Amino acid sequence: MTQLIDLATRQNLTLTTKIARGGEGCVWATNRDGFLAKIYCQPTKQKIKKLEVMVTNPPKDKLAHLPHVSYAWPLSIVMDQQGQKVGFLMPEIKLGRQLTEIYNPSLRKTNKLEVNWRFLHATAYNIALFMESIHEAGYVIGDVKPENILVNPQALPSIIDTDSFQVKDKDGTVYRCPVGSEGFTPPELIGKNFTQVDQSAVHDQFRLAVIVFTLLFGYEPFKGVWKGRGDAPEPSDWVRYGYWAYGTNGNVGLADYMIPLDVVHPGLKRLFLRCFNDGLNAPTCAQLQLSGNRCWRSLLKNYTSAML
Repeated sequence: MTQLIDLATRQNLTLTTKIARGGEGCVWATNRDGFLAKIYCQPTKQKIKKLEVMVTNPPKDKLAHLPHVSYAWPLSIVMDQQGQKVGFLMPEIKLGRQLTEIYNPSLRKTNKLEVNWRFLHATAYNIALFMESIHEAGYVIGDVKPENILVNPQALPSIIDTDSFQVKDKDGTVYRCPVGSEGFTPPELIGKNFTQVDQSAVHDQFRLAVIVFTLLFGYEPFKGVWKGRGDAPEPSDWVRYGYWAYGTNGNVGLADYMIPLDVVHPGLKRLFLRCFNDGLNAPTCAQLQLSGNRCWRSLLKNYTSAML
């Protein structure tokens, strides 16, 4: 078993079982219950400096009183026996299922999950809530995708892979989010090199809209039956050109599994139309409508109505 040092406490830390492996490193269980460690394959100075900024400036967890851990946030830097900083310690997210298992009707049925209309709205509301906290702390998530969001049986979500967030230091240095996910990348960023782009909360607000839509409808928004000229476009072009079944260009129709947009609260319907239709040509103006109290008030109203 590998022995490391937790720099926050100067205590020894033991890696026990490897539980996940990614492109940058591995996630390990540790001898401390409730805590995991991510160890990088190549721990560069830039990665470590980014972690140090995150450790000293965590976002407020507005669901912590429940109690609940909303973020697998870096808590401290860990160092190997040779004195090299190699990764970080973070809280373990327990009892969480990937968001895909929550929104996909087939997976819900297979896994016998007790998920109803109220549960979906509560989950969407809580995702919007933790995203608000992340932005208030000055971070941009960047790579928003269902695999990085876990949901527990109380409809409380948590986000993992937080070290990929875009981070800005006090001196103005920006540590960018180098990756993005197809279907969740705003039209104006498609085809861009993420390592050279400073993102903003507006870009996350597009991703929030996609997540909320996917949760409530059971499928991603940029899908449907192609009715335009020629062959159906590539998946990224559906987002780039605003091809979705509720658009104004008439190129996409509803597939058999799709449902009318009117099933959601009128306020949410307006937000989806504003983001995915109006936002195509004026992203900042349209997507900012998803950033403030209006979005969360609408979600909360729908959530409250579903409880009656």
